[in-house]
Amino acid sequence: MREISYGLSVLLSIGLVWRLEALPAKKDPSKELIPSQKAQTDQSQSVRPTMQKYSENVGILLQNMRGFEENPSPEKKVKVLATLKILKGLSHNVQASLANYEVDPVMKSLSLDLPQQFARIETAYEGRRFDYAYFLLRQTTQYCIACHASSSIKQSAPLSFPQPIAHLSDMEKAEYFGATRQHEQAMLAYEHFLADKELQIAEADLWLKAMSNLLAITIRIRNDAAMTLEMISARLEKGPYLPRQMELLQTWRNSAKQWSLEPLKQQRSSEELLLKAETLLDSGRSLALKGVGFGIVDLMRAMNLLNEINMSQTSLKVKAKAYLLSGRASEYLNDLFVWMHPETYYEACIRIHSQTRDAKECLKALEEYQKGVKYQIIDPEKFLILRSLASN
Repeated sequence: MREISYGLSVLLSIGLVWRLEALPAKKDPSKELIPSQKAQTDQSQSVRPTMQKYSENVGILLQNMRGFEENPSPEKKVKVLATLKILKGLSHNVQASLANYEVDPVMKSLSLDLPQQFARIETAYEGRRFDYAYFLLRQTTQYCIACHASSSIKQSAPLSFPQPIAHLSDMEKAEYFGATRQHEQAMLAYEHFLADKELQIAEADLWLKAMSNLLAITIRIRNDAAMTLEMISARLEKGPYLPRQMELLQTWRNSAKQWSLEPLKQQRSSEELLLKAETLLDSGRSLALKGVGFGIVDLMRAMNLLNEINMSQTSLKVKAKAYLLSGRASEYLNDLFVWMHPETYYEACIRIHSQTRDAKECLKALEEYQKGVKYQIIDPEKFLILRSLASN
């Protein structure tokens, strides 16, 4: 039985911020910190002003950079470049503080150089490669927010991002909230966008993007079959739709219905999870042959199972295989804020199980992926390191 329906979740999220601020804090004597925990907390408190300033400026960039923008105004360009300069200055301290946190397993296997990343964003933006600059920025927010959100220091407050500026569209606001992992607000903004029936016909690509991101929240974030099925069913009743949109909705609903019939909270070994993930990946890729958007329910479900494997204490060989499959699944989900980009998983696979057949397979997958991504610039230094790690 699910905890909350999809519709009720959307309504409750309206009052989420008020309720969090209104509730008084309660002290629990049983949760007093031991000295080592207090030292960690003191350390996190000391970097919080830097992290807060960092998050505020990342928020400014997210609202002023657009991958599809061809000719930003001179005022916007000045603002973006000035903000990048601030972030480059902050990134050295942020980089050092991130290393102190317990993070998602994939984060431990990566080699993000934050100062270099912002330098690359700046170079791409000044060179009018706005699509690639925005790609790098999205990648940066995924790294840093994933790390912060996984911190074991419970006393560390969430990163506080500025509210989106007033003139942003519902879709732009939703993207901003998604990028900063404010999922309740993102859900509301996507729903508001989808309420315009004329727009969902006139802007079919944006409709697909909004629906895909809503599915990412109910599947990848909530991992709730009933909520996903309810959301899709509700959207089916709110036409009219183009024939392609109706086919997508019906395909998603069939996948969600099949998911809802599966037993809840099955106890499965990592090997069994891997087998199920492979089945879902095959199903998703087969459906994806129909076109963009098809199969994403199964692909996101596969990602959930693969993440569960990588959070476990299973063997490096099984984890390497899981990272390889995660990369392949995420190639179909690259435009969604679901977690990391494909090259991230391939890199993690190579690093955790270097000089093996698995590492070579992941390197091959990385090379093939990079050939097909027109907006990505390969980091030659990192690629040489990964190639060396993959070879015997």
